[in-house]
Amino acid sequence: MKIIFPILSNPVFRRTVKLLLCLLWIGYSQGTTHVLRFGGIFEYVESGPMGAEELAFRFAVNTINRNRTLLPNTTLTYDTQKINLYDSFEASKKACDQLSLGVAAIFGPSHSSSANAVQSICNALGVPHIQTRWKHQVSDNKDSFYVSLYPDFSSLSRAILDLVQFFKWKTVTVVYDDSTGLIRLQELIKAPSRYNLRLKIRQLPADTKDAKPLLKEMKRGKEFHVIFDCSHEMAAGILKQALAMGMMTEYYHYIFTTLDLFALDVEPYRYSGVNMTGFRILNTENTQVSSIIEKWSMERLQAPPKPDSGLLDGFMTIEFHSCCPGWSAMARSQLTATSASRVQAILLLQPPE
Repeated sequence: MKIIFPILSNPVFRRTVKLLLCLLWIGYSQGTTHVLRFGGIFEYVESGPMGAEELAFRFAVNTINRNRTLLPNTTLTYDTQKINLYDSFEASKKACDQLSLGVAAIFGPSHSSSANAVQSICNALGVPHIQTRWKHQVSDNKDSFYVSLYPDFSSLSRAILDLVQFFKWKTVTVVYDDSTGLIRLQELIKAPSRYNLRLKIRQLPADTKDAKPLLKEMKRGKEFHVIFDCSHEMAAGILKQALAMGMMTEYYHYIFTTLDLFALDVEPYRYSGVNMTGFRILNTENTQVSSIIEKWSMERLQAPPKPDSGLLDGFMTIEFHSCCPGWSAMARSQLTATSASRVQAILLLQPPE
């Protein structure tokens, strides 16, 4: 099996660090204030453990307070509120409660309906609203108080197109989960009109996790180059079903748009010969990153991990960069030239000789 993790050439910032910088900027903008309070609104499942986003929020605030060089003579405090999934009314109420406490900014929630409700209130009152969810950017200025910690979808879309060109694919099948996937992949979808590329678009079944009928059609059509736009949980199920159908051989090459592919257990496919490509955000070889990961891991030990999630699940990062120094210099230079510097290098993880 060959797994490829490409990375973008933008400057490297982890989402957690981005959150710290946001809080730092807000802190200095408050002048001589010595205590700053921030609000966090998080969805929860009844009787479930604390979510990764709430853990990351607390982790970020505590990290700033421990490092007195970041905000001298200033202490950050927070108020966290939990809401039910997709409850926009409750989200609005919690946001108003936190604003009455004088919070400097509100973080979350993640799901679109609740996040939009909170964002509307923050826009009206001129309070920064920090989100981690994917959001389709709009052209007007109504989101002037909105800060996204999620990688820009257009950059990721262009990087995927760069990969397709680098691999010299002439035929590609795009398999998406919901309609937002078509927005995220718009650069690729527009490619046939500009490049010599045949594109086939398929949608995963909406009411079932059984993708075998779809995979069977793809196998019969000899669709060997496939791009999956879905969550990493769904990707795990697809890989298992593809293995059962004999679609994990050296003839197949899959690209996954999820940024959490590296968190999956790919050991069962290690010797299958299949090619898998995914985007990785963390440079675990970097000493600063490894230090934060170590501290984050200790925080995560206090809450049971979610099923099918990796150790780094919920560790918020913002930009892409290199994963490991062991790549081929030739491959790196070729890919950089092909992608106009958007994709910087590739990492080939191969089974030992």
